[in-house]
Amino acid sequence: MHKSGAERLTKMDQWFRYWLPYSFVKLDVTNRKHVYLPVNRNYKPLGITSGEWINYEDFADQAVIFSADPHTINNVWYSPATLHLYGDAISSRLDYFQRLERLLSRSMKLFGPSN
Repeated sequence: MHKSGAERLTKMDQWFRYWLPYSFVKLDVTNRKHVYLPVNRNYKPLGITSGEWINYEDFADQAVIFSADPHTINNVWYSPATLHLYGDAISSRLDYFQRLERLLSRSMKLFGPSN
């Protein structure tokens, strides 16, 4: 990706900001490890554009279960400690889609209501 494209991605009117994962937030689920909700740049579940407070547990059916601790996945996170896929620096978005592809190729499944 070119620098100009990476710069535009997180502007307030861009779909990227709301529909693609910025970070993953751990959900506390009884008898389950590694359940995380993907959130957008505004720390809302993907697709949520409102500024209203969100209870993450209400969106558990959109969470994923990683097969292992996602903090240990190499070459995916911009910030492994916080599970961020990009940051405020334009450089963090230049290889976002390659890192997202590596993440999506990992073994994980949808948490959903039946899990």
